[in-house]
Parts: sequence; C-alpha cells; structure tokens
Amino acid sequence: MHEDTDDTVPHAVRDRLARQVVDVDEVEVALGDTVVRAGGGLEVAVAPEPREHPELPPVPAALRPRHRVRVGLEEPVELDRPVLIGRHPRPGRVPAGEPPRLVSVESADGGISSTHLEVREQGSVVVATDMRTLNGSEVMVPGSPVQSLQRGASVVVTPGTRIDLGEGVVVEVLGPVRAVPRAGGAA
Repeated sequence: MHEDTDDTVPHAVRDRLARQVVDVDEVEVALGDTVVRAGGGLEVAVAPEPREHPELPPVPAALRPRHRVRVGLEEPVELDRPVLIGRHPRPGRVPAGEPPRLVSVESADGGISSTHLEVREQGSVVVATDMRTLNGSEVMVPGSPVQSLQRGASVVVTPGTRIDLGEGVVVEVLGPVRAVPRAGGAA
C-alpha cells in the first residue's frame, strides 16, 4: 500500500481494488482527481476486444421512401426527382441530372408564373425554391409565422408545410410513405 494514497482513497475503493482479478504488478485507476495504485501481484480482468459487426450496404435510392407534395386537391407527387410547378412549367435550358416532373396549375389572373416553384428532395430534407417569380410565395410551416419566399430564394421545408403560390393554389409537403405490413407478414 502506498502511503501517499492512504488518506485520500476511501477504504471501500482500496478493498474493491484488492479483490480485482488481473495479473499485473501495478494498476492505476483514475477516480476523479485521485489515482489509486494497487500492487502486490493483483490480477485485473481485461475486457475482450469488441467484435466487429459486418458493414451493411446502404439502402439503394430507388428503395428509400421519398417525400411527396400535393398541389391543390390533386394526388400526391413523389419527390423522386425535382418537381416544377407553374402555369406552364418548363425545365431549365441546361439539363442537370434527371429531368424534372412538371406540374401545371390554373392561373386565371396570371398571378402564378409560368415556372413558379421548384420542390426537390436533397438527402433527407425537402427544399422549395422560388423560380425568380414576380409575386413570390408564402410559406406556412406548422407552429411558425408565415414567411415570404422572395424571388430566387430557397427554404428547407418539413412535412405539413404549406406553400401558397397565390390565386388559391397551395402546395403541401407530405412525409414519406412507409410500407405497412399486410396480415400474414407480407409487405
């Protein structure tokens, strides 16, 4: 026993160390600011090396559930590629990646631009981008004040967000559809 630790190490700790099972001459255990030295041929148990778990391959993008958007009262559209929404939406002049899905909306007053809004999934988030419109859009995130989406601006949106393009046309962001197992265990 070391004299320099006699009054700073509780007797219960020293007694517990004396019962450890490992074969080393000296073990140092840090207890806060105190170092306990145990000697005299104590045996100390050493934890086994952690087993390596095999790497699982990433889920292919085609199998990953995608967010969706609903324009007005139409059926939801999956965000497996960018979606362009407007009176007569057109893709950009320079193609970049997969061609976008085009969704046309009515605009009796012309308040909705030809290509008004782009909605895309980037990784695990959904991004809405104003396509340099004159009127912009209003973004309504649940639990937050309404914010204006200015000309050319982008915003990350969550499921439940509603984007008002004007003239009563609203785009709603929906969460991914999860597969629901059927009775009998089949998916």
